[in-house]
Amino acid sequence: MDNLFKFYNKNIAYKILVLIIAILLLTFFFPKKDILKYEFSEGKTWSYGDLFSPFNFLILKDNQDIDLEIKNLKERQEIFCIQNEKIVKSIKKKLKKFFFIKKNKNYYKTIHRIINTIYKYGYIEGDNNLIKENKTHTIFFKNEEKWIPILYEKIFTHNKVNNILEKNFRKKSNNVKSLKKFLEKIIVPNLFYSQYHTDFFLNKKIQSIKKIKYSFRKGDNIINNHDTINKNKFKILFHFKKEYESKVWNKKKYYCLVVGHFLIISLIFTLFILYIFYFENKIFNNNREVNFFIINILLISLITITILKYNSKILYIIPFCILPISIRAFFNLNLSIFIHLITILLLSLIIPNNFEFIFIQITAGFLVMLTKKNIYRMKNLFIAAVKITITYIITFSLLTLIREGSLEKISLYTFYLFFFSGILTLFVHPLIFIFEKLLNLTSDISLLELSDTNTPILRLLSQKAPGTLQHVLTVANIAEEAAVAIGANSLLVRIGAIYHDIGKIKNSVFFTENQHNIIDPHEELTPEESAKIILEHVSIGVELAKKYHLPDPVTNFIRTHHGKSLVYYFYEKQKKKYPNMEIDKKQFQYSGPKPFSKETAIVMIADSVEAASKSIKNPSTKDLENLVENIIKKQKIENQFSNADITLREIEKVKQVMKKKLRNIYHTRIEYPNP
Repeated sequence: MDNLFKFYNKNIAYKILVLIIAILLLTFFFPKKDILKYEFSEGKTWSYGDLFSPFNFLILKDNQDIDLEIKNLKERQEIFCIQNEKIVKSIKKKLKKFFFIKKNKNYYKTIHRIINTIYKYGYIEGDNNLIKENKTHTIFFKNEEKWIPILYEKIFTHNKVNNILEKNFRKKSNNVKSLKKFLEKIIVPNLFYSQYHTDFFLNKKIQSIKKIKYSFRKGDNIINNHDTINKNKFKILFHFKKEYESKVWNKKKYYCLVVGHFLIISLIFTLFILYIFYFENKIFNNNREVNFFIINILLISLITITILKYNSKILYIIPFCILPISIRAFFNLNLSIFIHLITILLLSLIIPNNFEFIFIQITAGFLVMLTKKNIYRMKNLFIAAVKITITYIITFSLLTLIREGSLEKISLYTFYLFFFSGILTLFVHPLIFIFEKLLNLTSDISLLELSDTNTPILRLLSQKAPGTLQHVLTVANIAEEAAVAIGANSLLVRIGAIYHDIGKIKNSVFFTENQHNIIDPHEELTPEESAKIILEHVSIGVELAKKYHLPDPVTNFIRTHHGKSLVYYFYEKQKKKYPNMEIDKKQFQYSGPKPFSKETAIVMIADSVEAASKSIKNPSTKDLENLVENIIKKQKIENQFSNADITLREIEKVKQVMKKKLRNIYHTRIEYPNP
């Protein structure tokens, strides 16, 4: 009792240590910043309510923004010119010297009006390309240390000067022609393009470009509910996220977050350990199986953390459903669903838009669990992967429809991620193989390999004990049908039944199914010696199982298929031989243990029923039904089912299956006449 207590305490201490290590690892790798829990992308609708800034923040212009502003400044570049005030005075002096003008007062007035009109705003030099390309812009000229702006359209160019001269001097007399030529010669530009000043003021404007694109004060509205996220709003939200994840952070919050993560991860792992303690106690007592669950949770968590760190947009490429599938390959449906739920719950702590994530993953996880358990068949695994992909796409589309109000903005990129996630799910087989070798677990894939009758141990059984091989195959067929009827692991039952009697390889002739046309060797032995040989086939079977590396779940069938029953034939023979002597039952009793699962109980019943049915010659249906009833009744009286989680209702179903299978085996055949 003391040793058992010490073992139990040691087992609990080991589990606590493993859990603490797992919790500390996740706490260490979980993001240490307050992550903005909203997921957004350009073109989608904001569906998280009105967002207000919790602090002041600025959004600076990037190089692209600044380059665009510089480009716009250059396109609207202002032209700076130097004015030569002496030119007008020089023109008026020259006019006074022209005799024809002095003589004709009308021409005199017209010419002075033209001169005043042209030089009111100035006559610009027109050969410069920059001036030609900027005709709609303002031109500046310097006047008394001040730069005076003038619209380009008010300034005269060479063409405008020619037009005004043509308009006013249309007569074709020689005097008018001479006057016109004289004016064309003396009227010259008084505004000259200044490259230096133009570049100087352009550079000044470029240097004065504001580096701040947007400015938000605490309480300012960033985006409203149901607003479409355009390019500008996306940029604002993107910078707000970066600012939020850095600005709201301090040492106090860091420690609070670490403590919070530690406590909530501890809570989730506590739920996990309590569940297996109360509902899966056999697993709780098996450290390797507990390690398997924790490794799975840690593995998927670390992959998710890595993806979130480097590129959160490809989150859905992770095959989250590979977790329940791999667990289902080793354990029952309820456990695989529970582990999937707590893992998704754990990861939702660090994933943006966690409602969408939880809803999609739980829906897909539940659906894949409804897939046939025998995923060792590639066909069924492929169907499961297709179901997962379709479920992802449909669920995501429906959530988008609710959030956006339409499917127009749905992201096909996410569909590609779902597709690749489904493909990655197909790699569950190598993962299962790794876990089998690493933790010495047994999956359905390994069991299926053991069903091949050409395995070395079954070949040896066929050679040494052919009758036993036929016996175990018949037991396997009966037991498998019974397992299906009560929802037990039919594949495990079948494989366990096939290997349960491999111990008969040694001393095979001492077992009735192998005694064909030979003298019964037990006639030369005492009942005690015979019983010893019969009892030894269990321990020999266990040794052979170790030698041929049979997994523990299969070895359990060898150990339990007789429970703690007596070898009645030789026990009764000993009693008859020594009627006055007290017989030690232990010499005629199997050492056990009793069956401790539905599967091992089924094989014990099937083994007893099949063996006993061979002793009846030409059995009737009634004989077979009575045989089944009596054997199971006897096993109940001996408490052979006391350690197994099989109910009376399930035993009744097993009875009915056994009766039906025996009727099919021993049905009367039609006698055909000899040819």
